[in-house]
Amino acid sequence: MTSLDQLFAALSSVRVWDVQVPGFIDRDRPHPRFTPLSESVYLALEDGYLRLDSVANYSQLAMRLVSDVEVPEALEGEDEEFSVGSFSEPFLADAYDSFRITRIRWAVDADSDPSAGVVRCAEFEFEKNWPLCVDPAWQFGIRLQGVGAFDRCLGEMRESSLGIQVFAWAP
Repeated sequence: MTSLDQLFAALSSVRVWDVQVPGFIDRDRPHPRFTPLSESVYLALEDGYLRLDSVANYSQLAMRLVSDVEVPEALEGEDEEFSVGSFSEPFLADAYDSFRITRIRWAVDADSDPSAGVVRCAEFEFEKNWPLCVDPAWQFGIRLQGVGAFDRCLGEMRESSLGIQVFAWAP
C-alpha cells in the first residue's frame, strides 16, 4: 500500500469540520489583525488534522495526518502571537457541522512522490458536492479555491509541463 492509499483509507471514515490556516495576530495596528502564513493548511478532522504543505519550492503538495496544528517555523522564536484562521465558510458552509470527504482528485508530475504523500495539487470533494482545490504553486503559499479550480489548475499545468497524470479516489 502506498502512502496515499494509507492516507485515503484513514480519511474514508472521518468527517471534516473546518479548514484552518496558521498565522499570527498583528497587534501593531489600531485593531488586531490575523495574518495568515499560507505555506500550510489544515483540514480539521473529528480526531486530528490533515496537514497540507507547500513543498519543493512551492511546486508540490505534501499531505499527512497530524494530531494537532503546529506552529510554523517562521514564528518559532518570534514574539508574534500564533493563531489559526478558519477558512471553511466558502467550502463547508451549510446547516451541517461536519462533512464526509466523498472524493479526492490529485495530479502528479515528474517532481511528485505519491509514495511519500507528495502530489502536484489536490481537490477534496465534500458531501453536497462542494469542492476544495488546494494548489501549492501560488506565490504566497497554498491557494484555496472552489468549483472549477482543479480543472483550471490542470489546464495551466498541461500548458507548462508534460507528464501530468490525474487520479481519483472515493471511499
